[in-house]
Amino acid sequence: MKNIGITIDEIHEDFPEPGILGADFKEFEEKQPINVAQAAVIEWVSKTAGDKEALWEIPISKADNTLGFSVAVKHIQSAVGVSYSVAQKYRGLTTPLIERMIEEGILVIPSESYEAAGIENTRKLLNWYRKLTVEEKHTLPIFGNKISIGKMSPEQLPIKKESLRFNVVKDAWEFIHKDLEKIGIIDPNYKSVVERTSEANVNRKNSSESQIDRFNRLASRELNATNDFFIPSKLEPFIQVEQLFASYCKTVASESGKSNYRAASTSFIKFLSDLHGTVPLNILIVFDPHLLSRYRKYLEQKIIKEEISSHYANTNLSAVRKALYRLKQVSDIDYIFFDVEGFSVSRETDIKKPFTMNERLQILDAIEKGIGESRATLTPYKKSGVGKNPLDKKGSRIYGLSTLDNARWLFENCLKCKPVHHNTAKSTIEKSFLAIIADSDKGLIEVYNEWGVPPMINIDVLTPYLLRLAQITGLNADSLLSLNIDDYVDSHPATSRPCLRYWKERSDGHKEYHLDLFNAELTWLTSSQAKSIKVIFEELDQLTGSFRQDIEDDAFKDRLFIYQSNSTKKHGKVSPLLGNKGKNKKALGTSLSRFVNKYNLKNDAGDPLTLTISRFRPTFVSEMLRNGVTVREIQLMLGHSSLQTTLGYIDSLDFNSMSRMKINDELEEIHQSTLDKEVEKVPKDIESKKNDELVTTFHTPLAECRNIFDPPDFVKNLSSYIPGTPCSQYNKCLGCDNVIITAKNLPEIFAMKRDYTLLKEHSRVMDTPYGHVVSENLELIKGITEPELSNFSLEELENGRRLAEYIETTTLVDGVI
Repeated sequence: MKNIGITIDEIHEDFPEPGILGADFKEFEEKQPINVAQAAVIEWVSKTAGDKEALWEIPISKADNTLGFSVAVKHIQSAVGVSYSVAQKYRGLTTPLIERMIEEGILVIPSESYEAAGIENTRKLLNWYRKLTVEEKHTLPIFGNKISIGKMSPEQLPIKKESLRFNVVKDAWEFIHKDLEKIGIIDPNYKSVVERTSEANVNRKNSSESQIDRFNRLASRELNATNDFFIPSKLEPFIQVEQLFASYCKTVASESGKSNYRAASTSFIKFLSDLHGTVPLNILIVFDPHLLSRYRKYLEQKIIKEEISSHYANTNLSAVRKALYRLKQVSDIDYIFFDVEGFSVSRETDIKKPFTMNERLQILDAIEKGIGESRATLTPYKKSGVGKNPLDKKGSRIYGLSTLDNARWLFENCLKCKPVHHNTAKSTIEKSFLAIIADSDKGLIEVYNEWGVPPMINIDVLTPYLLRLAQITGLNADSLLSLNIDDYVDSHPATSRPCLRYWKERSDGHKEYHLDLFNAELTWLTSSQAKSIKVIFEELDQLTGSFRQDIEDDAFKDRLFIYQSNSTKKHGKVSPLLGNKGKNKKALGTSLSRFVNKYNLKNDAGDPLTLTISRFRPTFVSEMLRNGVTVREIQLMLGHSSLQTTLGYIDSLDFNSMSRMKINDELEEIHQSTLDKEVEKVPKDIESKKNDELVTTFHTPLAECRNIFDPPDFVKNLSSYIPGTPCSQYNKCLGCDNVIITAKNLPEIFAMKRDYTLLKEHSRVMDTPYGHVVSENLELIKGITEPELSNFSLEELENGRRLAEYIETTTLVDGVI
């Protein structure tokens, strides 16, 4: 450090007499006419230049001069009693004060490049320290042989920890600690515990020891006080964490139990390294009351991504909890933590369960809303035409032109309306643009939002599109994430049908997925796979087209799913959702969790829904089975080369409830057929009474229900359903298994079809979250009214269509919208 060669004692000495201001200053006074304000500034400078204490209290700030700083304008305003503009005007007259402050070591100018903020923070720091009495220096909080900034209030220390990023401040900080060593407050012979204990030397020597031996050795050291902890080093950054687990592990009798604690230690260290990196970690500083809660969320994400089981997560969480309790037992540590509940343990086969009908309806609605929000980002930016060029020919800012309107001029005329971020700025113009925004009182994202600039295309914008593809194709996550932008083909040479090319890692590589091969009424899916997939590809291309060329790895430039990172470290960096090894899924799992929370998705038990891409595949298969699609067609859709593989896959899924439902339907049909025959045999005079005993129906405008007090399971599982009360969806669902549709209901159904069709063609309802409801009802009505699909005769259908002309369904249609 250039000018901290003087000692603290020399700083305390009186300054030599400054004398009269320089000759140049006198000449200025003689030649220029002096007004009252100017004279006041000159008088204050002359008076202050000889006052050493006053010089120490003068703050500086950035200025356009040789040094890059000058006396702060607000200080001149306050000291002289003039307006801010006058103080700014005559700021140049205060140069003699800056020169005196440099001469006296009050302002320290390093030999390398510097910033005004660094010079000012150095002045504040040295000024604070020179005022401390010896008694006050002895009361400074010392931790690790250094002054602990974290344990001091802003009133005690004038700088923040972040100020130490300036080299000139860092040098002053070291200078102060050397003075504290000189007066005996800091031990010049201080050594860490690692350096002072033979155990630490053993740790360094035997790097090949097993984890069991290491735990046994660490557990042999008593852990009763803070000093019993080893000091972490670059070689062993997490040794205190291992020591904590080892200390509790020695109280466990069984070898399997000890193994659980060693595994938990490894997992917990991985979690901590993700948070803090691999720098030496002191648990007394890092561990806070919410640590266990954050670790539970970490494990929860691993469960969602199917990396661990819920049973393993519970065991792991319990071990970490007990290790934290062990930390509380250390005598001189006042540590507390908030406990959390474990996970509800479920069988691993649960991941193969299809979503229930209630869950499917929630997911459909959430996907529609999510795509709607993502689609809104496609709205192009509209130029405002405000402002003017605030930069000179070299790209540097012109004084007085750094306004937000002028920044907008740069955005529209020089940056081509393309958002630039701090981590992506490369050119001088981009950096000047960001500097103007930084000088304003608003953040960059806030400014972009006010201007109507489309937001960053982060992973959350892509998630609804990914879920839609999973829903309508049943493809695995890796196959979806490895899709390229040109993998959708409108017409395949062999079939003339739309086709989707994809990659299947565990098969023979490249596959072709032929779309719209069957006409089953898949209400969970879509009436046209090809149409939906084509829209998804087109919109994703529009969303990502502006930054696709920014991908650093050419191997991923054509990936369908690419996004801009909004993390602190990688802000603005463009990456694919799936890397070349297919392991970069942490960001996706986190995004799916946010999706569940945002749309409040719940399972049938009322808990947050476990949403994974893998569950869409069995749901896709269950929908096909439910609607009578053949196994051969399912084999083709799943991309299996062998029918046996498809049968094995179906057998591995949890379709027990579906099987029971199908069997129950068949039994009911047989039972009803038997009852119908019995009814034919009874005398006419008691036929009506018998029918009343056998079947009781409830009438609605569209159909008749067998029993509104015994609805399907998906209705019973709704949070709004109360056992013993009528069906909450009564008069709403044509697809309910209880619904009985007769010829007399056909006019209302045809009228409903007519009004839904008009609604679809003359409104934007299909772009709203209710679009899928309209599509679903139209698909159901199609199965009732189309001659080739309907069980009604042509005469009954024609009669129903004719009578529908006299029926209005406005109330029903409005209810959908």
